[in-house]
Amino acid sequence: MGAQEKEEDGAPSAGKKQQKSSKEVYFSVLPDRYEPLIEEEEETAEERRKRKEEKKRKKKQRCKKYRKNLGKALRFSWRCLMAGLQNMASAYSTPLSAVSTVVTEVHRSSSSRA
Repeated sequence: MGAQEKEEDGAPSAGKKQQKSSKEVYFSVLPDRYEPLIEEEEETAEERRKRKEEKKRKKKQRCKKYRKNLGKALRFSWRCLMAGLQNMASAYSTPLSAVSTVVTEVHRSSSSRA
């Protein structure tokens, strides 16, 4: 029996490609008292209603959290946009000579603190 296996492994036919082998599978003997799990096929109307309510509640909570975070992000973005527009408007409305004096005064006051 061992000699036949060696001959088959040692000289594969030219027409066949050597196929890859898969992992070895190990089987175990089940105990005598083994009881497979059986899922209940039918669920009552009450259970179905409770499950739907739970699913609906979870979805509502998730949407509430997303809505809250989105609101925070929108408020912050709006604040940043308005601050930028106000700065831009004030830069365009002031004359150039006033801008240079304000910048130098701000620079002097910040350097005197340090």
